[in-house]
Amino acid sequence: DIEGISGLARRLVEMGRSRGKQPRIKVSISPFVPKPHTPFQWVAQESQEALDAKYETLRATLKRARTQVSWQNPRMSLLEAVFSRGDRRLGRALHRAWSLGCNFDAWSEHFQFTRWLQAFEETGIDPHFYAHRERTRDELLPWSHIDVGVSPAFLWRDCQKAFRGDQTPDCRLGPCSACGLEERYEACHGKRGVPAGAAGG
Repeated sequence: DIEGISGLARRLVEMGRSRGKQPRIKVSISPFVPKPHTPFQWVAQESQEALDAKYETLRATLKRARTQVSWQNPRMSLLEAVFSRGDRRLGRALHRAWSLGCNFDAWSEHFQFTRWLQAFEETGIDPHFYAHRERTRDELLPWSHIDVGVSPAFLWRDCQKAFRGDQTPDCRLGPCSACGLEERYEACHGKRGVPAGAAGG
């Protein structure tokens, strides 16, 4: 991905120059945050050290390509992962952070990461347990009781396909992917063909 982002930026610059212009390319990047009810809900977020190293690589390569880059603070992305993948125990930490003065944290000038770390420590919460731990397929997830229509079996299959580099076709244009929504929506009815291994989703 890092090489792909840098390569795309260089190609865009070259395309502009080939037309006699000096393009101004801006690249905005955010660390990956695994989210519930997606194929990557079992995947761990990368560590702070790994994200910092990738940012430095991108910053250096994009600078050589005369491309501006903006990067979301990985510490803010850590909090996003914690609260996306966490359970009700995080309520104590959230309240404590608020009492320590954590307000308007989406604005970088108000973001006080040390206060969040203090809140986690005082309430006995390990943020890395929620953000940086890979989940097993049979683990009961904090959001497992919420039915969004798409089956966990389909999400797991899609996750494995993603790691193989395979794509799931858009079922609006072809056969049903058997994600679970075909049981609920009229638009899914009448689709022909079910992918191999989809039975029992």
